[in-house]
Amino acid sequence: MQHAQKFIGLAGAAVIALCSSAVAQSGLSFRLSCHSIGNSPPEPLGDREGHALAVGQFTCRTEGGPLDGAVMTGIQIWEYDKTNAVGLSGSGVTRRPGATAAYQNTESKLALTLVDGKVMGFTGSGRGAYTMVTGSAAPLKGKTYSYTFQTTGPFQFAVDIKVD
Repeated sequence: MQHAQKFIGLAGAAVIALCSSAVAQSGLSFRLSCHSIGNSPPEPLGDREGHALAVGQFTCRTEGGPLDGAVMTGIQIWEYDKTNAVGLSGSGVTRRPGATAAYQNTESKLALTLVDGKVMGFTGSGRGAYTMVTGSAAPLKGKTYSYTFQTTGPFQFAVDIKVD
């Protein structure tokens, strides 16, 4: 269960990383390279087996697009039903000199990856919107995005984002 707790906490961080680099034109995509910086262990809710709540914090570096090299910080809250989770809340901010972009996830889902009954990682997807932008990120105002994510190593994950 200790492996599961580590990955569940990391997964809490994952989603989100998802969002906040900026791509000023529709249809462009970029990647976030993320690291978990603080996660609560899964908190069993006690109403049924495998029902838990987890909160994860993370930081990401934007790779590609107009905000290449920007740093994003975020938080994600997950509700788990055994090896699957739904995002209850996810948001964050991407910063780069001359630009800021805040995001809010509107949909998030995650599935833990099991190997021989042990949690070895996670994958997931979702959608969201940019809620506040300044500077060179201004063209993102009101834009939506979709994303996928997966583990890349211990406490690390990657998020691929496509601006709609």
